Amino acid sequence: MAKAVATMTTFTVTERILGFLFKIYLSREIGAVGMGIYSVALSFFFVMLTLITSGIPLVVSKLTAKDNRSGAGLCSAALIIELIVSAAICLAVLALKKPIGTLFADAQSMALVIVMLPALVFSGVYSAFRGVLWGEKKYVTVSVVELIEQIARILVCVVLFQLFADKNSAVAMSMSVACAVSAAACAIFYFAGKRRLSSPKAHFSPLIRSSVPITLSRATSSVNSYITAIAVPFLLMSTGLNVEQSMYVFGSCVGMALPLLYMPITVVGSLAFVMIPTLSEAYARGDKKSMRRQIENALTFSIVIAAIALPVFAALGDDVGVLLYDNTDAGIFLQKASWLLLPLSFENIASSMLNSLDLEKKSLINYLIGAALTYVICFCFYRRFDMDVYMTAFGASLILSSVLDIIDIKKRTGIKLSFVRPLVVCAVSSYPAYVFTQFVNGIIPNKLAAMFASAIGGASFMALLAVIFGAINVEIHIRTRGKSKTDKPQNIKKRSPRRRTQTS
Repeated sequence: MAKAVATMTTFTVTERILGFLFKIYLSREIGAVGMGIYSVALSFFFVMLTLITSGIPLVVSKLTAKDNRSGAGLCSAALIIELIVSAAICLAVLALKKPIGTLFADAQSMALVIVMLPALVFSGVYSAFRGVLWGEKKYVTVSVVELIEQIARILVCVVLFQLFADKNSAVAMSMSVACAVSAAACAIFYFAGKRRLSSPKAHFSPLIRSSVPITLSRATSSVNSYITAIAVPFLLMSTGLNVEQSMYVFGSCVGMALPLLYMPITVVGSLAFVMIPTLSEAYARGDKKSMRRQIENALTFSIVIAAIALPVFAALGDDVGVLLYDNTDAGIFLQKASWLLLPLSFENIASSMLNSLDLEKKSLINYLIGAALTYVICFCFYRRFDMDVYMTAFGASLILSSVLDIIDIKKRTGIKLSFVRPLVVCAVSSYPAYVFTQFVNGIIPNKLAAMFASAIGGASFMALLAVIFGAINVEIHIRTRGKSKTDKPQNIKKRSPRRRTQTS
């Protein structure tokens, strides 16, 4: 698992860095207002995309992991279902584009959604093939395809910027082209491995039955993002801002700053991706010892990874916003929202575990309860709303959902709450690490050098505190070879035994 996570993380970090640089490029090309309009369109697009690509590939991967021989039939069934659903969604959006368009604060957002519709069909094809490769633990292949998609999107977008005056439409068009490239690449990898398609008849029922709860859960998350993209500007306008001003604030904070918080927990996402087939296998075997070990280690790991990045964002968030986006507001929000790293990372891995343990309905319910809390808090501040309120509400929803997830996981597997101590240690240690990061940043004259040095120093100092106070257990194994004085090499064929000493 460690090897698979390392492989996934390497590819994912590369992909995220490219996406990160692409987002910086976009923000400078289309501006904060353009980012706000595009973010609203993208949030609605992701609602539709989730209906197609969330439940099916995950269930295909789980069923393939349990029985590799079923992969061909599952892929065929998934392809048929995905094509029917994606075509139906596209036709529905085209037929209802006027009433749907009234839900957007800006009419251009709906035009961008129409341009991105072909991406839904291509994504459906991609997800069917991807599910089988995922279930067979072909993590490198899946990662390569995703990297190809990211590279294709960036290159196409840069070219389209030179050809079209409407840059927002060019960004949307690049999404459809990139999805077509990834679908073709995934199909090539699938058939290149001497895989085939077979009769899907026996697989429609289990595939639909198992995927519906997951799809509803993921779709709810996307719907929530879309509602947020409408509700936040609306609440900002209730304070006296106009449409353009509210889009600027929303684009700066949610479109620019918030995605940066997901960068450090890329490795947690890789772990969640790898754990789905491995934890599903352990659950299918009834191996509770393996399940508990995987879950407890993964939860602790997610906490430590987030904690190492937390003081860096808390101390340098404002400078990062200016450096990357040339936007002070994005930097200030990033700095204030740095504490969200802990609940974001923890909820990410906990919700993934529920899906592996066949607790998809529980995952949906827990998410809905958390989302409801977000809107209750936000609308309590009607006419007094700002992005600090949204940040607090979002954090509270993540914490509540995480607690409910852990309760359900404990009931199913009997895990110990071994992650509580690392959580307390990391939360307390983050403040001295934050102070240290600020100190290093202040004593180096060159601004860019100061940011890099203080980021590395702050993350390292936080990791050191986590080791000292027991949040991270470090084992050092020393292996030595030696010969006894009585050994006679010419007569003895066996090697002398290795001696090992261990300190922790």
